[in-house]
Amino acid sequence: MDAQDVVIGSGLSALGTVLGLQGSPRVVVLAGPSHGQFSHYDARRTVPCAFQGLGGLGNDWHGVIPTAGQHRFADASDTDFATLFAHFYPGTPVAPLLGTPRLFVPWRPIRSAPALQALAAQQPERLTLRPELAQRIVLQGGDWPVRVETAGGVVRARRAWLAAGALHTPALLSAALGRPMGRDTVADHAFCYIGQVDGQPAPRIVHTRGGMFIPAQFAPGSNALYTLRPARFAFRTLDHGIEQRALFGLPTGSAVSKIMKRLSPGLLAEAFFNRFGLFPSASRYSVYAQVEVPEAYAFTGDAQQPLRALQPALRAATDRARQLAPYAGLQPSQRPEIALPGIHLHDSLRPEALAAEGVNASAFPLQVVDASVLRNIGPEHHSFKMMVAAYCRARAAVPG
Repeated sequence: MDAQDVVIGSGLSALGTVLGLQGSPRVVVLAGPSHGQFSHYDARRTVPCAFQGLGGLGNDWHGVIPTAGQHRFADASDTDFATLFAHFYPGTPVAPLLGTPRLFVPWRPIRSAPALQALAAQQPERLTLRPELAQRIVLQGGDWPVRVETAGGVVRARRAWLAAGALHTPALLSAALGRPMGRDTVADHAFCYIGQVDGQPAPRIVHTRGGMFIPAQFAPGSNALYTLRPARFAFRTLDHGIEQRALFGLPTGSAVSKIMKRLSPGLLAEAFFNRFGLFPSASRYSVYAQVEVPEAYAFTGDAQQPLRALQPALRAATDRARQLAPYAGLQPSQRPEIALPGIHLHDSLRPEALAAEGVNASAFPLQVVDASVLRNIGPEHHSFKMMVAAYCRARAAVPG
């Protein structure tokens, strides 16, 4: 099969790429099987860190979209951000809020798999989804400079867009270029508990047609995103909540049903606030932080092997977030060693190797559009920002 563009992957970055390629005459997406394979943070296999299959880890993404701080990557502008936001959430204006410390929590998170399937159904002559994984990429020059081999055949293309994820992209790229391109570490966000604070005004929740905006907070010198959650029931006891989260892991898409089965009223109260903004007023609040951690995990290059947490790096980043937390009268956590995976892996490729090979130069036939190329994602949730960056890069490659 021949195509102008082949997209490898079907997660959120792949979806942004496909939307940016609307002007391309022929696009093939190697989306992976619906029953794919998970990779995990550790040998317990309780928290996934990658999914090699249709939709990627975006299948369980909470859908949180930040509006403050580093809300764009690459050459994306506020207009680009607002345009893509409006594509998924029409009638919910975001432009006036860009640059303000808020998080948008949608009623319906973006799901890349059904979105790609809908686009393919609307444009069957132009867009094809194949339930296959890329096994090998060959850069061969000529009229069709990219050849992608799968179990079902070969796709030749003039451009390839690599969106296989932070753990799977390095191996594909290394094999295509004939030299190691990956790092031996991978960065992440760490989720940690800062402590408790009393006497705070209730968080102001703004409900809209598409979702709600909840406040967030930053602190000078801290690379952390701070949020308040009402502390109720047993969660009024310092550290009780983070100890439960450490035991059960971070809830994903079906959080409320899972928590109800665990019979944890405190965690259920937090979940209702996180998902719907319900019951924001409380006499006591838990303070949580999401912290960017460079070189958070050791990575062998084999996505099927568990990662290994680099505890000194994780502890240094979370300790700094605790020291700089902007809350007077804070009762600090007594369990600073607990840091949960953020499921935001990035920075798994060596930038000097990318530059030496010309990867992501405008004329290069292979473009990497996922988080493996991101060195600094800031403390905010990066998934939608990455989608915007991929959208802009793909759109710039299509004439007219």
